[in-house]
Amino acid sequence: MSKQWAPSKILSAGMAIGLGLFLLALYFATGVPRLGLSTEPGVDGLRVVSVDTDGPFAGIVSPGDELIAIHNEGAVFTFEPFDAIAEPDDAATYDPYNRFFERQNVIWSILQAERISLGTRLAQEIPGSDTRALLPPVDWVTVTLTTDIGPTDLPAAFWYQVACGLMIFWMGVAAWAFVQSERGPFFYALAGFGIAVAIIASAVYTTRELSLPGDLMLILSRCNQFGAMLFAGAGTTLLWHYPTTVSRFRFEWLMLALVVLILCANWGQWVNSLDITARYTLLAWAVADVVLAVIQWRRTRREPVARARLKWFVYSWFGGVISYLALVVVPQVVGHDSLIHQKYAWLLFVLSYLGIALGIVRYRLFDLDRWILAAWFWFLCGILVIAIDSLLVLWLGLQYSLGLVISLALVGWVYFPLRQMLLRRFMPSSTRDDLWERLPTMISDAFEIGGSIDRQWQRALQRSFHPLQIDRREQHCDRPVVLDSGLRLRAPLMGESACLELSYAEQGHRLFDQQDTQFAAQAMELFRFARQYRDSFEDGVRAERARVARDLHDDVGARLLSIIYRADTTELSNLARDCLKELRGVIQGLQKQTVPLDQSFSRWHFESRQRCELFDVDLTMTLAPAAADITLTPRIERNLMSIIRELLTNTIKHSEATETRLRIDFLDGHLQVDASDNGVGWGTVPAGNSSGIGLHSIRERCDELGGHVRHYSRVGGGAGMICTVPITGAAAG
Repeated sequence: MSKQWAPSKILSAGMAIGLGLFLLALYFATGVPRLGLSTEPGVDGLRVVSVDTDGPFAGIVSPGDELIAIHNEGAVFTFEPFDAIAEPDDAATYDPYNRFFERQNVIWSILQAERISLGTRLAQEIPGSDTRALLPPVDWVTVTLTTDIGPTDLPAAFWYQVACGLMIFWMGVAAWAFVQSERGPFFYALAGFGIAVAIIASAVYTTRELSLPGDLMLILSRCNQFGAMLFAGAGTTLLWHYPTTVSRFRFEWLMLALVVLILCANWGQWVNSLDITARYTLLAWAVADVVLAVIQWRRTRREPVARARLKWFVYSWFGGVISYLALVVVPQVVGHDSLIHQKYAWLLFVLSYLGIALGIVRYRLFDLDRWILAAWFWFLCGILVIAIDSLLVLWLGLQYSLGLVISLALVGWVYFPLRQMLLRRFMPSSTRDDLWERLPTMISDAFEIGGSIDRQWQRALQRSFHPLQIDRREQHCDRPVVLDSGLRLRAPLMGESACLELSYAEQGHRLFDQQDTQFAAQAMELFRFARQYRDSFEDGVRAERARVARDLHDDVGARLLSIIYRADTTELSNLARDCLKELRGVIQGLQKQTVPLDQSFSRWHFESRQRCELFDVDLTMTLAPAAADITLTPRIERNLMSIIRELLTNTIKHSEATETRLRIDFLDGHLQVDASDNGVGWGTVPAGNSSGIGLHSIRERCDELGGHVRHYSRVGGGAGMICTVPITGAAAG
């Protein structure tokens, strides 16, 4: 597990091994005498299922007839229905199992003669019925076997089984090739190899015409048993290691020992029961899989991403395994025929592996991502070229060079355009397709007034990649980089020599890749440019404020002082003094960048208390601890001061109150000013009435700051008003 190979080498090796298995199957299935018919167990012998129109028995026997015996100028060999059984493992004990291979050897030796004679019992249609009845006498027919079976003579069931085996094997290899450091993908690939061996061996002996050499059939049967047990053992070990390793115990060695032990018991026939050495063991493996799945389920209860992967994997894996056992193995255990023959049930495993492949796309099973589909297309393109070339050469009889040229043309002109169309139509949309569409939102964060640039950059990364977790690392980072095969992305911080690590992009649904690093790098540069532009803009605003404040102080302030000293009446002099005081407040606001709320509160409290004392109104004014550290922009500070003044003015003029309360709090990013009194309430001024100048002014100032106003009546009498204003950026401290 420690040594790493280039993925291309593993993919190429997997392609070579798969093609080797295919060629071996093709070699053993062809080159035998061609009879041109297929059979199944009948009443007394072998029932004919189909007859090739160009075979030796065309026009001699028909579907429904039975083959009763065979000879080649020697002793007559009488057929039994069990001779035509497709899978010898279907026997309940080893006695008929061993007898099957002995009889296959005899049949094979007879087929080696050039001329053979078959004893047939013809079927005749029953008048007025769709059925055919067998005639009692046996009719002997003699034929000359002049040709051997070729690739074009093999039945569709052979090609179907070989295709199922190769698909499963190559899916397993493709998963392991890119994540060799993990044990899960390795055992996934090993299980795929095991089931591929079982299926391809089954393809040879389950589609034979009449017989194969008994020794060869025994070897193929044992290869089928070996592949099934290897699949079961590797699958159970996979659940031990995926998505988390249950313990440090080397479970794979225990599974290897069990596989060897079971195969020795099977091949050595330690007990005279195929149920015990074949079927019960497969059911035991399935029970072990369920137990390990439950353990993994409990271990991932606090890990939502691992739980999602496990859920998808378990559904796919058990969907194929349990369905196969329920349809094929369990009926045999209880003494009935399989509900579906083994050679057709292999599709269940293909669907299982395809389901896991979809999980690789969606939940990153084995920490893979969508790019594995590209590897599959690499496989399929090569397979398609070979398949089309073989079809043209074998079926149409073209020359090899011409067949290759035509196959390449078909792939280029038909397959590739069709593939791209299907990709655009059916491939799940990538969560990265709209990554660049998020760039405007990211840049808008850079223009947010005030606040820490690193905090704004972190928020922008969160909105763009939606990671499950963001951690700060105290280490230098020059540029964004992908870590741990795409599990994490490291991005520099703007303002200091530290970095952020984003874990599990899109809530764990995909890996980070080079496209993400390119986006993060370009977004970081744009973010910096936006910050520089905003900082330059704010410098210009501050300079302009300073100029306006200076002009107001030097010009308007000087003229107000002249009015104060030259006023003819005290009233005019006091009015000028009040104007000068307000002007100084405006100038101070223009000169300040931010204003601490606690300082402003002290000034507001002093002014409000003085006003209430003039009208004999008791004032209780408090600042909540949550709002004590808030800093305000001059615009917000100025509007809040005006709102508080208007609230007190309304209380003094209209409420007839003897006491008033005012509290400033900070809740959920909003500054809240709550003013109430013990006056006449809203009976004289209905809640929501905007006809009053003071209420209208309060609403306008709240609207300007993006806030809102709410009225209420106090229990026991009195009126209340709550002004809520959003506070962000520097205004929030």
